[in-house]
Amino acid sequence: MEPQHYRELSEGAKALLEANTETAEWRGRRYRFSVPSLAAYPFQWFWDSCFHAIVWTRLGEIERAKDELRGFFVFQEPSGFIPHVIFWNQKRVRRSPFYWHYLESCGRLSFLPWTKKPLATAHIQPPLLAQAVERIVLASGDERFLNEALPVLERYYRWLSSGRDPDHDGLISIIAQYESGLDFSPAYDAALGVRPPRFRGLGVKPRIPEGLNVLLGQHLPTIFRLSPWHIEDVLVNSIYIQGLQALGRLARRLEHANVSRETSQRGHATAVAEWAEAQAARVLRTLVAKCFDASAGLFWNLTGAQERQSKVKTIISLTPLIVPDLPRPIVEQLVAHLVDPKEFWTRYPLPSVAINESSFTPDNRVCGHRRIWRGPLSMNTNWFLAHGLRQHGYTDLADHIGQTSRELVVQHGFNEFFDPHTGVPVGANRFGWATLVIDLP
Repeated sequence: MEPQHYRELSEGAKALLEANTETAEWRGRRYRFSVPSLAAYPFQWFWDSCFHAIVWTRLGEIERAKDELRGFFVFQEPSGFIPHVIFWNQKRVRRSPFYWHYLESCGRLSFLPWTKKPLATAHIQPPLLAQAVERIVLASGDERFLNEALPVLERYYRWLSSGRDPDHDGLISIIAQYESGLDFSPAYDAALGVRPPRFRGLGVKPRIPEGLNVLLGQHLPTIFRLSPWHIEDVLVNSIYIQGLQALGRLARRLEHANVSRETSQRGHATAVAEWAEAQAARVLRTLVAKCFDASAGLFWNLTGAQERQSKVKTIISLTPLIVPDLPRPIVEQLVAHLVDPKEFWTRYPLPSVAINESSFTPDNRVCGHRRIWRGPLSMNTNWFLAHGLRQHGYTDLADHIGQTSRELVVQHGFNEFFDPHTGVPVGANRFGWATLVIDLP
């Protein structure tokens, strides 16, 4: 890409994130962050802020990148849990018992007008925090920030390991499909009884598991015992593996950063690194053993205690490509699907659903309603997979995804989704994570 064009894109990305910036005060301290979209998504979302931090780092705005994450640092619970949304602007929280603000939060009666509104959700999002911290540390060399972040990261990833792995196989589970960030992906249809050709019930059925979770008090052991809807999600676990590997590297960096550090501190950093490295290797082994279908050459989500495979070709099936030590034969099978023009290699790759699936909908419209992640491409999954392809040696493919993604943003702006055939924008405009385009190969 020409330097001038990259500079223009970078300036546009910075202007967008600045325009989407809000501040809030919590316990005497002011926090600064970018919301995904001022109109459509007015709160702070977890993986969106991780993406924003990565973009701020790419722009050289290191302090701004740190600010993007610190709100989630302070909202971490003693257990290690970090919510997926912080409701900084309480005036915009809706009390309806049928709305996600209530369904994804703690408090069975918090929809009543005399109760307190939730400050944050009880959901997670894909665990991208260590990757965002690592980008900041690599760019800045800031050991103080590393010291600030590492205890948060350790508690968070250890909580995921202990609190979200009911069968102790290494894979973590989501308790509602919205936790994956791919809200209405067809990968979750079968578990909900949503069937072609009309896919009726998409607006209601995904909320049923959330209603049950509220009735169960968002108590994870009870949910895993009684709910049939918890899912070992391939995308979430691929990002989890990548995050554990980043945590291991960060702990090793702290271990060696200062030879004068007290022996106990160095020893703890070593222990964190060893745990994260071993856990990443274990999760990858289980992901391959349980989720990879050798006959199909793809990974499938697993639903419920019975671990039923959801055999729908979506972008989720390709996300293990982000793991650097994925076995080479599996990499080659995934890439064969990725470059198949009947599946994922469209005019503007990569669609969120294979185009030969009956559930593929390039405009996100199902029965007249907007249901996201059912066909259009998104810059965040393009970003993940372009970098994954590059690390596995598929430079030309990565470059092509980067080039076509930049074409879309230059022509149409920073949008949430794009039609993979025509490039027409779909979804929210002036959308934060679309700025990842400046960090594509």
